[in-house]
Amino acid sequence: MNIFYITYKNDYATDWKPTGRYLCQYDTTYLPLVKIGRERGHTIRPFWVDEAILEKGEIGMNNALLDAILTEKPDVCFFDSGMGESFNKRTLAKIKEKSPTLTIYICGDDSWNFDHESKHFAPYFSWIVTCYSGAVGRYRALGYTRVVSWQSGANTDILKPLRVPKDIDVSFLGTWGPPRGKTVDDLRKAGINVVVRGNGWPGGGVSLEEWNNIISRSKISLCLNQAPFYLNWRSIARLFFRRARFGEGGMPIKLDILNLPDNIRTLWQKRIPNIKARHFEIPAFRTMQITQHADNLEEYYVPGKEIIFYTTTKDLIGKIRYYLSHPEEREAIAERGYERTLRDHTRDKRLYELFSKIGHPL
Repeated sequence: MNIFYITYKNDYATDWKPTGRYLCQYDTTYLPLVKIGRERGHTIRPFWVDEAILEKGEIGMNNALLDAILTEKPDVCFFDSGMGESFNKRTLAKIKEKSPTLTIYICGDDSWNFDHESKHFAPYFSWIVTCYSGAVGRYRALGYTRVVSWQSGANTDILKPLRVPKDIDVSFLGTWGPPRGKTVDDLRKAGINVVVRGNGWPGGGVSLEEWNNIISRSKISLCLNQAPFYLNWRSIARLFFRRARFGEGGMPIKLDILNLPDNIRTLWQKRIPNIKARHFEIPAFRTMQITQHADNLEEYYVPGKEIIFYTTTKDLIGKIRYYLSHPEEREAIAERGYERTLRDHTRDKRLYELFSKIGHPL
């Protein structure tokens, strides 16, 4: 089977300046696909959207993608999440009309991005894969029946626990945002030592090596998946303006008044916390995870046995203090979470499962 994997390759800061690292999809999806392809005799052909835009511009990227698909005739085109607006709908319509290839669109943030992006691009793809269980019914209500509810899992080939002392009490790795910033500030005011890294934090982002090292050394690692809803001048401004797309010329801020109804729905839906890749990655390091409830996360890990949930910041502080002072109980939970991840939630297993559901077993 010939599979096209289509996504951004490189990681960028909020001003579209490159951070010097690959985007997480490179490690979490592309490398596992290449591994599976090598084992099963499939060809995996990447199409790096960002690099094509930098070389050819957005229109040139769309033309190059169409030409590649029509010329090379892949069996499956796997479009990863977070880049829908880079594609011209006329290009997607031509792919659908002129190519027999099966197209898959991964929608990673449908808890809030359904109205803004996903529902507008759904008609152009053979299958929609959503990471928010609540979106399945919404797609079907619009007439899209080929919808799969799916979670990413962890690439345990590169996310491995290191044999190092657990000398970090609490860690959080992820992009800064106002809700996360407040939580970390509250923890530190309560006397809890938290190591924090990621885009927007003073320490900046982390390499894969640093990632493995920090979480392996952590007694507790947090997945701060608070709903990204907040009201201030920035969130209000996003109702009327948008940031320029990657590679888009002109002013860095664009008027977006025509999308005001969808933008309002998007802001309101940001009250919904969703499952993140981090929920599966932290247990892969034999480290105990504390997180908030999100979607149907309890179907993937048993609360209190494989994962710890918190509700309020006060509850989080209390649970951190409890598990720091009960190391045997903490490590037992970490071990059970690790075993569950290896058994059910590796990226390889997830990809095999996904391709089986769409009728193209790997």
